[in-house]
Amino acid sequence: MSPSFCQPRKTANKWLNRIHYGIVLVVICFLLSDSRLSAQRGSNQIGGVSCEHVLSQLGAKLESGLQYLDHLDYVRHFDRVDTNHDGRHSREEYVENGVHMNAMARRGIFNAADEDRDGFVSHDEYVVNRVITDEAKRIVQAMDEDRDGFINQNEFLSHTDSVLGESLAKEVFDAFDLNGNGSLMIPEYLRVWGIWARSGKPSAKQRLGALREAELNDYWAEVSRSVKEGDFEGYAATCHTEGVLVSGSSQSSYPLSRALARWKQGILDTKSGKMKASVEFRFSHRVGDVTTAHETGIFRYASEVDGVQSVAFVHFEALLKRGQDRWLILMENQKAPASEDDWKALDPLDQAER
Repeated sequence: MSPSFCQPRKTANKWLNRIHYGIVLVVICFLLSDSRLSAQRGSNQIGGVSCEHVLSQLGAKLESGLQYLDHLDYVRHFDRVDTNHDGRHSREEYVENGVHMNAMARRGIFNAADEDRDGFVSHDEYVVNRVITDEAKRIVQAMDEDRDGFINQNEFLSHTDSVLGESLAKEVFDAFDLNGNGSLMIPEYLRVWGIWARSGKPSAKQRLGALREAELNDYWAEVSRSVKEGDFEGYAATCHTEGVLVSGSSQSSYPLSRALARWKQGILDTKSGKMKASVEFRFSHRVGDVTTAHETGIFRYASEVDGVQSVAFVHFEALLKRGQDRWLILMENQKAPASEDDWKALDPLDQAER
């Protein structure tokens, strides 16, 4: 048989050997690392420094660095696996029926993502796990200077001792090196990184909820700014083109565009100095996901015309839709008058975040 026919078989065997070798390494890593991993679970510090600080120094932003389009991509991946559309992954869906990687790798990912240990991976748990693991791989694999798929101690130290110091960098490497062979592989360091990225943190649902609420707080701050400064274009830009206003006092609903036309002169008068106006928001209930939000609370609208001041407190609900670059209000339901005591019972936005 000519060499030209033998070469493809030799190449195929070479790659098969590499795959088998990789699988064996993963198995060995998991078998030898359980005791060292247990030690990691019991501490949120290393070398007298918090694990959270170590990850931050290495460049981790966790969910605060999650980009909107990446978040949408994670949601699409989640939905494809969620074949019964119940909003969570079962072991059958993800581990047994999965098509990516092998069953052992999928099992490890599933167990890491299932942070509340209920036997299912929720949408939020899936997204947070993807954020943690994708970022960890992006940071650590960039240290693989010879591109052999592994990070040895010299490679790790050359990229980290300037930010961690040599002593701490060595301790971090040893913590990641669960099987103690002097080389890091992806499933090995991800197990420790994942523990550190969750240590002392609230649930995945709370973490993503806080991220969404921070964005919405910026949205409401922009509404307040535009009212106070009399910026009609800025105010209109916070409204969805197909938005609806619901009025409890008049028992009616109509397009927000009509309400904007009615409010325009007052906003322009504020800009010209003929009147003063301000609006503030406080919330009692906030729910949503990456693209939608429902906010329940009270707004306080104050105005002054010709020296005469007036203040109104109103119970309201808002339905918002997230676009690629900003949130927009889709429905505003001004339900009924509220009292000042009702208002004082709710935390200001800056305190509600804490």
